Amino acid sequence: MRAHLKGRNRFLNLWTHDVAERMKIRRKGIAADAGLEPSYDVGTYPSEETTMIQGGGPGMVKTSLLTAALMGLGGAGVLGASQLLGVLPSSRAQPVDAQPPAVVVPADTEFDITVETVDGKLKVTGIQEVE
Repeated sequence: MRAHLKGRNRFLNLWTHDVAERMKIRRKGIAADAGLEPSYDVGTYPSEETTMIQGGGPGMVKTSLLTAALMGLGGAGVLGASQLLGVLPSSRAQPVDAQPPAVVVPADTEFDITVETVDGKLKVTGIQEVE
């Protein structure tokens, strides 16, 4: 497996350098068409030298499986905690009372209210329950 990855990385590095050289040759051709001397330095692309490092990591399939497993465990943890805390409604049917609660009718109550005029306006100054 490691030999395969090294071979693949070597191919990718060669391909990248080949593309860079082709672009340099193309820029030289464009410079010649523009009337510049052949000795004119068209530079490299990119303008500074870069080193390509191709990692031999676990790959996309293993990474996606690991991500899916971690997300599943996180979701299961959230569901378990919500069930323990009683946040989610349970799937069991709740018992229903056969009779509705009795309605309590309030008793007739009489009050003695005192109303006085203050600054030309009516104002309630006292309320007492009559027994």
